[in-house]
Amino acid sequence: MKKVWMLGMAGALALLSGCSDKYTPSASATPESIFKEACVKCHSPVNGKVMALSPEMANTAAIVERIKNGKGFGMPAFPNLTGGTAEGLAQYILDNSATK
Repeated sequence: MKKVWMLGMAGALALLSGCSDKYTPSASATPESIFKEACVKCHSPVNGKVMALSPEMANTAAIVERIKNGKGFGMPAFPNLTGGTAEGLAQYILDNSATK
């Protein structure tokens, strides 16, 4: 049983290691390229949409807040995404997402 638990934890860490809070976009990065470089590792597109948002998250202010502060263990904060970059990414996510 201990081996199964250890394998499960190793797998979880491997999955989460793809989501990094150290990401810094290049100066020429577009919101779409930022999403593809920093977000798609954890947020796989669903039915042609980049993600499905809850009604509470379906606005740019909430998305910017989540980008800046993350949420719990699963969503890291991205402190290097600020100002217009964070707002552009939030708008891209909102424009290309479904609402639950």
